[in-house]
Amino acid sequence: MGTLRRKLTVAALAVASAVGVLATPVTASAATASVQIRVCNDNNAALRFYLVGYNDHGDWVGSRFWDVPANGCGTAADYWWQTNSSVEFHYVRPPAGWSWHQVYVPKSGNGGTWTYHQS
Repeated sequence: MGTLRRKLTVAALAVASAVGVLATPVTASAATASVQIRVCNDNNAALRFYLVGYNDHGDWVGSRFWDVPANGCGTAADYWWQTNSSVEFHYVRPPAGWSWHQVYVPKSGNGGTWTYHQS
């Protein structure tokens, strides 16, 4: 039952994210340490992803979708995430279904970009 509930929640988040109802891009706030996340796809298959977590204003939000080519990188631009915290990294490589896991965003300087590698 928990697996079904999680799949339905992920599907609902994906749909909501696709139509942009979960979050709007905002400029980083000086009051919080925040970063943009750059995802490097260390695989020979293309990757589509979105992120869910706390933004620089302390709100729990989801991002839009991004596509990263095989063995390439892409930045989740205009979305700022709190450092020293975790985000949910949701991804798919067709024809496989959606997967997700938590990714820790380490504490770093304000206004930078942090890189995450997905194999």
